[in-house]
Amino acid sequence: MFKSTLGSLRDHYKLMQKLIRLLGIFIMLSSTNAIAAKPSFILAKTANEVLNHLDKLPQSSIIFFDIDDTIITPASKTFRVKPYNQLIDDIKKNKEQYTNYHEIVSNWRLQRKIMLLDENWPIVINQLKTRFPIYALTKMDSGKFGNIESIEQWRYNELKSLKIEFSENKHIVSNIGFLHGIFYTSTLSKSQTLAQYLPLLDATTIVLVDDRLEHLEDVEKFCDSHNIKFIGILFKGLETLTDKPDPAIAEFQKQHLIKNAQWLEDDEAQAKMDEKK
Repeated sequence: MFKSTLGSLRDHYKLMQKLIRLLGIFIMLSSTNAIAAKPSFILAKTANEVLNHLDKLPQSSIIFFDIDDTIITPASKTFRVKPYNQLIDDIKKNKEQYTNYHEIVSNWRLQRKIMLLDENWPIVINQLKTRFPIYALTKMDSGKFGNIESIEQWRYNELKSLKIEFSENKHIVSNIGFLHGIFYTSTLSKSQTLAQYLPLLDATTIVLVDDRLEHLEDVEKFCDSHNIKFIGILFKGLETLTDKPDPAIAEFQKQHLIKNAQWLEDDEAQAKMDEKK
């Protein structure tokens, strides 16, 4: 009986050693991932949070705002969360599959309804404009695109309808790629776009408010290489919208858009689905 008890204790001891080793490995990996994932950027979910973070910004600063999913977002619930909000990105990635790709995407842009991610954006942007040059820096095509004669004019009109207007720059001639304070990357990255205009911007500090981490990292590297202080704000305002997409509606919208080059809002898609029942 004594030997049996001793053997059982040894087994328990060995098991505890294994568990301790596994726990140590888990803690080490968790710590490593936390360090790797820890952003060097400010997190904000509202326009007022952004304003508060920029309260003590040096006067010789320039602020750039991303537009899509930072200032505005589609009204459709389909674009609230992944993977449904990547509907258009998926079409872009596979554009060689669609002979009328430009028609599909341009019609979506023209037909979709949009909304401010935060109703305070017009107020906040206008407040910041009294102190700093405020521009938009958007990852978007420029010039004529499909059924849109001028992406620059279309986007400006779209934002103006929501009372969003950016700073003008008398040193930069309005052309394809820049209009009314909005910079368009076209096929370039955001840092490459900034590089083209850097001599005309004259800033010791650049701020970028963007919902995508890769754009913040891109511009941060650019600023580091040019000895410009960088402040990146990762904007997660989309997380404040709690309504969730209907997977069936999202799929119907996507297929209808691809087949007919026509965007249907949620209620329109639901009505057409009901007709087919």
